[in-house]
Amino acid sequence: MIDAGRRFSSQEGILDAVVRKDGDGNFVTIKDLSVYAGMSNRDPDIMVSVNGENTVQLVVKKLRTGDTSTIARAVREISDGFAKIHADEGISVFYTQDSTLEIEDSIKVLGGNMLMGIILVVIILWMALGFRNAMLTSVGIPFSILFAVLMNSLFGYSINTITIFSFVLISGIIVDDSVIIVENIYRHLQNGKPMAKAVRDGTAEIFLPVTSSALTTILAFVPMFIMTGSTGDFFAFVPLTVIFALAASLLEALIILPVHYLEWGPKKVKQHNPDEKAHLSGGVFGFFWRVYNKIVTVLLNNSIKTMVVMTAVFCVAIAILALSASGVVPLIKVKFFPDSYYRYHVTFELPTGTPIETTDQVVRDYSAHIMGKGEGYAVSASGFAGFYEDVDFSRHRGHYYGSIIVTLPKAKDKQFCDVVVYLDELRKELVQFADDNYQKWGAKPIVNLFGENTGPPVGKDVNIRVTANSFEDAALAADDVLEYMRSNPETKVLLELQDNRAKLQTALAINAENAKVKEYGLDSTFVTAAASGALNGFYAGKYRTQEEDVDLKVKLAKLSDSYNSTKSGISSPEDILMLPVVEDADRPIYMKDVIRMDYKFEPNVLRRYNGKPAVTVTANIPKGVSLSSSRVQNLVKNEFSDISEQFPGVVIAFGGEFEETQRAFKSLFLAFIIAILGIYLVLTAQFNDYFQPMLILSAIAFAVIGVVYGMFITRSTFTIQSFIAVVGLAGVAVNDSLILIDFMNVRRKQGMALRDAIMTACSERMRPVLITTVTTMLGLLPMAIGFPNKSIEWSSMATAFTSGLASATILTLLIIPAEYELLERMRGWVNSKRGKTV
Repeated sequence: MIDAGRRFSSQEGILDAVVRKDGDGNFVTIKDLSVYAGMSNRDPDIMVSVNGENTVQLVVKKLRTGDTSTIARAVREISDGFAKIHADEGISVFYTQDSTLEIEDSIKVLGGNMLMGIILVVIILWMALGFRNAMLTSVGIPFSILFAVLMNSLFGYSINTITIFSFVLISGIIVDDSVIIVENIYRHLQNGKPMAKAVRDGTAEIFLPVTSSALTTILAFVPMFIMTGSTGDFFAFVPLTVIFALAASLLEALIILPVHYLEWGPKKVKQHNPDEKAHLSGGVFGFFWRVYNKIVTVLLNNSIKTMVVMTAVFCVAIAILALSASGVVPLIKVKFFPDSYYRYHVTFELPTGTPIETTDQVVRDYSAHIMGKGEGYAVSASGFAGFYEDVDFSRHRGHYYGSIIVTLPKAKDKQFCDVVVYLDELRKELVQFADDNYQKWGAKPIVNLFGENTGPPVGKDVNIRVTANSFEDAALAADDVLEYMRSNPETKVLLELQDNRAKLQTALAINAENAKVKEYGLDSTFVTAAASGALNGFYAGKYRTQEEDVDLKVKLAKLSDSYNSTKSGISSPEDILMLPVVEDADRPIYMKDVIRMDYKFEPNVLRRYNGKPAVTVTANIPKGVSLSSSRVQNLVKNEFSDISEQFPGVVIAFGGEFEETQRAFKSLFLAFIIAILGIYLVLTAQFNDYFQPMLILSAIAFAVIGVVYGMFITRSTFTIQSFIAVVGLAGVAVNDSLILIDFMNVRRKQGMALRDAIMTACSERMRPVLITTVTTMLGLLPMAIGFPNKSIEWSSMATAFTSGLASATILTLLIIPAEYELLERMRGWVNSKRGKTV
């Protein structure tokens, strides 16, 4: 180390520093040995652009307590003001990856559907029960929603798209308790009772079954909390919001509503008739009762045949669902999360060793091409050279990697109908763009395109992981998998079918000749460091400016350097072999005397899974085909069931969407079983019976029938939201059967014959069952049909819930009476046998 005794204050001072004295007595300075000295930026690792132009990117992130919309408006005001001030300087401001786009769009869609659903609920209540009854019943809607919002805020949860959807989901459910109580009070009024007695008797008669029905609905949603991982975190708001709202609706229906009904209930009731069926003597419900009475009578007279047919229908539904989920026969398309995109990613991988400047040019050209389509196709395109993020948000770094994040316009501004179809077409267009321009770039990129889904990350549609004892075996097995998938008629439609095996890159290995190193009294570490420094340069210290310390890098001049005008310098790595390492009296010791340089090919990355070499085959499923991730898994699994015989140690596993779907469905299935057990315990406690609760739970089977056949007929996609709808239906569907059987038991205790008790209970419960079902369905109908706005991610859940509830209601009214009569007859037969034995 040389201590100059003072700190250099200028670049000239450094260049004039003496480094040695030659044989003639002349001083040799740093200036004599250098061809260039100056300050510049480091070689970039990442280059950023927007819409193909140079940019400085400012990333704004909010704290958990911050409001996204408020912050976004403030940022836009400041940025727009800055752009206006500097407009004459050619500075523009672009907004990219703006999350308020999806927030505002989702609030508009979900809020509009919720408002429309509430309006339809109030209208149907008005038509069925009259204006005053409808207004008293609908009071529970804002009360329950406000209570749920308050409780969410106390727990530190904000209003988001999932909580808003939860309100859409329950907008019809939360009035069920109020409808049942109001209808029952109104029925007592129609039978001639005074207001006070009708309110008291109507509420008391229905108090226990209403409480049990609300509790069963809550119990259906509680087990959703056991869902783990990103899926569990994503959907945690649903059960929380639903439970708070249902608890509030029960409180309002049992305590507040009767008081309001006593004060503001209908003053004039058209029918005053003690007949139990007076409320069904005319109008639309009179017509329904006449038809319903005839059908139920026929089913009661053929109860055994009815049970056999329903069992067969249910078994077929389960078979359809099982075959579709396993991929054996794709009768229903199964997908983890529906495609709903507000942004999409275009990623590039160029040949290894490609300069980052070339990658940046590719990114800019693609960005300009995408933005050239017009504002109806893209709002902004953020370009990055030096890395890309895959579909699971894992970052891959390298000068030959690039990516573009494109923000799509709002729904009303889009010039295309289906975003998935548009992206499928764009994917092909971008591949063709590479074919047309790769000669200009000097390298051809591998282009991938995937949407940034609004749900939890699940990876690509198809993700097949091949592990082996060596990378060679894994690559060979992956080749066979790719060949099969490209040739199979079902899987050859897959898009971006490829694998992630490592690319070979040229590497220069520098090895010290240990014998020579020791002979000349050198150190191996010193020799290899000197060779590396000769090629890449080395840091010699720091230069302090007024603002920062700047690293000083010393390196050998290269002929290719733009600042080298001497026409001298190294042109290839081998040129450093003639550099002297040690001066000697006879001759210098050159670099070639102590090191060996070898070129070799090596992978640019080594991927392992559980410690074993792995190659992953991925692909996307195009829009409009019946193929699903589970179907691809089933085909590949059957084709390569004996692959370990051909490649010992090779194991094929399935990840991505299939893995996440299986994990989430297993978690939800467990929640479903726990919900059923919890509901059964509540029912056994209420009825003091083990068999009647099983009849009530059969309504869940009726709901499953509706979900499966509804999706099979409409060719809808069964998603994770659809499964959540089934779990929620486990609580909602049993409400009608619970109250129906409770009324049958009460009439039997009053001394009615079995058939008379069944028909009387059916007549008393048909109207409230139909009303509660219609209100719940109308609350979700706008979401299911997409009126006034379409929600791609949530419509499948609304469709499943609506079709399942319709099926559960119709079959409950028709089949539960037959099940009840058959059970009671069997009990009578068993009791008679026991009596004879005694």
